[in-house]
Amino acid sequence: MSREEALTEIVDKTFSLPPKVILGYAQLDQAFTSGDLARVCDISRSSAKFYLKKMVEIRLVTKVPHKRRYQKYANADTFSTWLKDLIKLAVAPIESGDLKLPEEE
Repeated sequence: MSREEALTEIVDKTFSLPPKVILGYAQLDQAFTSGDLARVCDISRSSAKFYLKKMVEIRLVTKVPHKRRYQKYANADTFSTWLKDLIKLAVAPIESGDLKLPEEE
């Protein structure tokens, strides 16, 4: 297995979005449709809608009210910039104990 294949496999197993969608997301305009994502990533429209639902859940994008469009957050032009902010705001504070975890019931 080549280095590229190994790294791509790690990304695929680590994140809820496949590498092809991460690459395509960076190529999209600030506002886009599920069809745009499908075309850029070379995936079906139903798959694009599935991944957009995940993107909304993790707050990578927001749904534009009353339109069939999605919009990137200002700090999430690429997946990596969004991830850097997540690490800074949540992951590092969790590791250091500064961000308290909610108690499980």
